[in-house]
Amino acid sequence: MEHMSVIHKTTCRICKGPDLVKILALGDHPPVDNFLSEKDIAREKRYPLDVFFCRACNLVQLLDVVSPEELFHGDYAYFSSASEPLVRHFEQYASDLRQRFLSDGDLVVDIGSNDGVLLQFLKDYQVLGIEPSENVARAAREKGIETLVAFFNSSLADTIIASHGKAKVITANNVFAHIDDIDEIIRGVRILLADDGVYAFEAHYLLDLIQKKEFDTVYHEHLCYYSVKPLIELFRRFEMDIFDVERQETHGGSIRVYAGKKGAHSIEPSVQTLLQLEKDAGLHDEQTFAGFQKEVESIRAKLLEVVREARTEGKKVIGYGAPAKGNTLLNYCGFTADDIAYITDTTPHKIGLLTPGSHIPVVSPDILKTETPTLILLLAWNYKDYILEKEADVRKRGARFIIPIPRVEIV
Repeated sequence: MEHMSVIHKTTCRICKGPDLVKILALGDHPPVDNFLSEKDIAREKRYPLDVFFCRACNLVQLLDVVSPEELFHGDYAYFSSASEPLVRHFEQYASDLRQRFLSDGDLVVDIGSNDGVLLQFLKDYQVLGIEPSENVARAAREKGIETLVAFFNSSLADTIIASHGKAKVITANNVFAHIDDIDEIIRGVRILLADDGVYAFEAHYLLDLIQKKEFDTVYHEHLCYYSVKPLIELFRRFEMDIFDVERQETHGGSIRVYAGKKGAHSIEPSVQTLLQLEKDAGLHDEQTFAGFQKEVESIRAKLLEVVREARTEGKKVIGYGAPAKGNTLLNYCGFTADDIAYITDTTPHKIGLLTPGSHIPVVSPDILKTETPTLILLLAWNYKDYILEKEADVRKRGARFIIPIPRVEIV
């Protein structure tokens, strides 16, 4: 395997300690958002996907870092607004920020702002998006949201202060876990943040990942799998406090963390509550992770059995949704277009391309108005209830859905 654009770290991202133990090995995978055409297959690269636990601060993380240029290059395929439930989530998020922290004229900066999915609901304040992918930033600008095409760092923070002043609220949603040099981001946040300002970010929650067996949410873009304990340690180093934490339903279970400069906000009981929850669940204990690999392998074995048995009987199996995590699952199982005939997805940018690694064609969901497959593997399982209701018609015609996580079931 070619491992050109990958750096292997030997120390923890948060505490810098070297005492790391591997808790999950998923094999070699291509970057999950690099959908491709037939002609690109020969150039596709794969990189190791292994997860490590830091014995010192308990951060769970990847140590193989694929270059951001390769992961988030010019045409990035992920548009947050393509997901209706996600848009509703961000609308509520905007409302929470408005009620708790914002006044007229305040500046809100969103790091990794995507297509403006959050800032579109805060346009009555000063808003600024920071988005490294040109095509996604363009979509935000079309909504009237000022967006810089850049990766956020401390020098960009200085530039923003010079042009816009300090920020009352800085957000970073489903991107804070994507960054290798977290110290540099927090340095930048600390510079840009008003003294009474709030840094709010959402990230997938390790507790949900472990309890619900969500191994498919592991991919190269997600470098960290956060729990509250290591995060407190991280912010403490920068004289900042985590003052509130809320669990969220998005992406199969996330946390929204609120941080500010030391002493600027009173610390809510939620912080201690979640720390205790993590301790009780064993998240600070290496032994908890010992059986995770076996649980993941048994999900794979069951999925292979269900899909290949159906194919042997000549039945058609398709996939539903082409989210990033779906590609981890497809590649870990070794599925190809021989197993899964096609995958439906609503993102215009993905339709007509092949999934990374497994090379399964992505088509519009309209195909299900006329076709009735026997089995539909639900790759976007985090929207299970929404999708099962939305696809009532094809289910009435006899199609059944395979739900892969937290255990394989057919509905």
